[in-house]
Amino acid sequence: MKRTSRQDIVELVTGLGVGPGDRLMVHSFLPSLGIVEDGPGGLESALREVLGPEGTLMVPTFTYSFRRDEVFDIRSSKSTVGAFTEYVRTRPGTVRSACPLFSMAGIGPDAQRLLQRHSPACFGVGSVFETLFDNDVKFLGLGVDYDQGYTFFMHLEKLANISLREDHNYYGDCLDLDGNEFADEAMHFVRVDDPPWSRNRHRLCEALAARGVIHETVVGGCAHRLFEATIGDAVLDALAKDPWAMADPA
Repeated sequence: MKRTSRQDIVELVTGLGVGPGDRLMVHSFLPSLGIVEDGPGGLESALREVLGPEGTLMVPTFTYSFRRDEVFDIRSSKSTVGAFTEYVRTRPGTVRSACPLFSMAGIGPDAQRLLQRHSPACFGVGSVFETLFDNDVKFLGLGVDYDQGYTFFMHLEKLANISLREDHNYYGDCLDLDGNEFADEAMHFVRVDDPPWSRNRHRLCEALAARGVIHETVVGGCAHRLFEATIGDAVLDALAKDPWAMADPA
C-alpha cells in the first residue's frame, strides 16, 4: 500500500501551484493518496502549512438534505462527500455555508466572507460559487475524476444556461447555529432527461490541461489537479461555442 507523508503532500500541492495566502477549495478522494501520515489530520495540517496563516482552506460538505426530505442542521448535518470533508467540518474554528443542498466549510481568515450565503441559488448568479470565482479561489482535486467531482463545473453550466439542465426549487426546514428552526429553499440546476445525455468533461478538460489551463500531476497512477479561477472563462468560452462541450448524447 502506498504511503504518503505530510511532506509528500506539501511538495505535491506546492508543485501544482498552491502557495501562501491562497484561498483553496479542496475536492479529495483520500484512497488516491494511500495511507496518509496522521490521516485526514495530516492532510489538513500539510495544506495549512502551504497556505500559511493568511490562507483559507475550504471543502465541500454537501448533504443534499432537502432532496432527501431531511432537516438541514448547519451544526451537525454530516458531509456526504468524503472523510476529509467531514473531518474539516468538525474542526474547531470551522465556518459553514448555510445551503441545505451544497454547503461548504472553511478554516481561515476569509472563510466567513467567502462562504456567506446570499440567495437560495446553489449555482450561478448570487451563489457561493459566484463569490468563490469573484475572489480568485483555487480548486484542488486530489485523485478526483473529472466526471465525479468538481461541482464548480455545474456553476459554470448555470452561467452558460445550458439546455441540458434546468432550475428546480427544493423546500424544507433548517436549524441555525442557535438551534432555531426555520423554513428555507434551495434552487438546484438539475439535469433534464430529454434529450438523454451523459456527463463527459474529459474531452474539454484534457484539452485545457494540454494548454496549461489545468495543472496536473500523476503520482502512483492517480491524477491530482489544480484549477485556478481562470478556468471559468475557458469553460464558458467552450460552452458558448458548443453546449455539449462537457456532455455526450446517450
